Amino acid sequence: MSVNLQFNPPGPVAAAFFADRSEVSAIMGPMGSGKTTAILMKILDLAAEQRVSPIAAKRFPGKKVRYTKVGVVRETSTNLKRTTIKSIKTWFGEGGPGMRWFGGGSSPEPLSFQVNFALNDGTVVDLVFEFIGLDGNNIEDLAKGWEITHYWLNEGDLLAPDIKDFLDGRIGRYPSKVHGGASFYCGLLDYNAPDTDNYLYKLYEEIRPEGHRLFKQPGGRSAGAENTQNLPPGYYERMIRGKKKWWIRRNVDSQYGFSREGEPVYEDYNDDFHCSAYDLPAVEGLPIKLYADAETHPAVIFSQTMPNGQRRILGEVYIRGGAKQLGAACLQYAAEHFPAARLVGGTVDPSADRMDAKDSDLKNWLDTLSDAMGLTGGARFTKAPTNDPSKRTSAVDDLLTTVIDGAKPAILISPRAKITRKGFNSDYCFKKRANGTIDDKPTKAHPASDVHDAIQYFALDDGGYEKTMVRERRAANRGNFSKCRQARVEVPI
Repeated sequence: MSVNLQFNPPGPVAAAFFADRSEVSAIMGPMGSGKTTAILMKILDLAAEQRVSPIAAKRFPGKKVRYTKVGVVRETSTNLKRTTIKSIKTWFGEGGPGMRWFGGGSSPEPLSFQVNFALNDGTVVDLVFEFIGLDGNNIEDLAKGWEITHYWLNEGDLLAPDIKDFLDGRIGRYPSKVHGGASFYCGLLDYNAPDTDNYLYKLYEEIRPEGHRLFKQPGGRSAGAENTQNLPPGYYERMIRGKKKWWIRRNVDSQYGFSREGEPVYEDYNDDFHCSAYDLPAVEGLPIKLYADAETHPAVIFSQTMPNGQRRILGEVYIRGGAKQLGAACLQYAAEHFPAARLVGGTVDPSADRMDAKDSDLKNWLDTLSDAMGLTGGARFTKAPTNDPSKRTSAVDDLLTTVIDGAKPAILISPRAKITRKGFNSDYCFKKRANGTIDDKPTKAHPASDVHDAIQYFALDDGGYEKTMVRERRAANRGNFSKCRQARVEVPI
């Protein structure tokens, strides 16, 4: 058979994923975004690029053959047949010339699909898919001795992390050396946005190992949504009806999920918009200003304000200890990440004017931290204007909902600040009570709450507190005006 390898990607992110040749590439997006199609087309493209076998193939007399075998894994056999295999049959058909299904009996032998097609250069591609549904079994028991070219973890977020670790050692082993070996081999994953506790969040957003690359498609309700031309009208609008917020956030808006035990403090946080794609460097000539939360779990964030007014969180430090230990940790962090920058103390939790219980110099926490970092004069830390939780979170909300220069976020976070980012995505939340109601104050969960307390003092600075007070006065005036209207009595002339 012949296969048309001209692929029209459903959007620019899918196109970039299709063209990428990383060791392990993943595509994350909402339901219906064309992830499966992008993976299948990429597999065909990779198979067409595989080197030609140097020995004659018995099945193809006189032909030059390119061999590829892809190991496909799902969490259950039911989902494997219901979705993955169904998608493959949609593209290739149930069977026909150059295609056959085999295996998949009662033994561990995987179900397989083989397709052969000719390329314009006269070579033949021999492509085999081997499918494994885990059904609670150990991957090593089912795939021991598996020799494959690539693996595909379909709905990879539903699989245990050790599956990827095991399969990383099985790729590149097909075709065998007598056929010249694999000229290129890789791992492929697709998934909807997972919770931040998922191994794929940690792998691609925190560890970020060399050779791994994640492609994130826009949410289904965003202006840049992909594959909408192939979806029914109103697809996502109908999909969200009756669904819970966490489900919509992950499966429709393609945002990392927050805890289902509570509600997010900042619903306007958008990881794709507010978090930089790369670690933000310190801009030369601008000071780095530090903001801190005190007490027994102290935290500091490192920030810079750009000339256009954008405020950036470059990094963070969290420890269990006193102000001296925190100061030493901050200096070490700055030397590692921002060695040429000038450090300036910002504002700190107002309770920091108490004596530091962890140190014996009879100084308050605020002064101990300034001294430990060698800050003098106007560069020393000062107290924040308020410790009111509602004012603090309101100031952060204001930054999250403000756009500057027409399209840029007013607050931009470096992925280096892992606790900050994870707190925005999930860990900093309002806890659900036993009766089903939600607390009116964010839960004290270390380290997210400590780092986010520091972020709130950061948001209150540079006019943030004043903006919050103006909003509160306006809201109060609107309420008083409403009361006056209700109490007004018409007097006849």
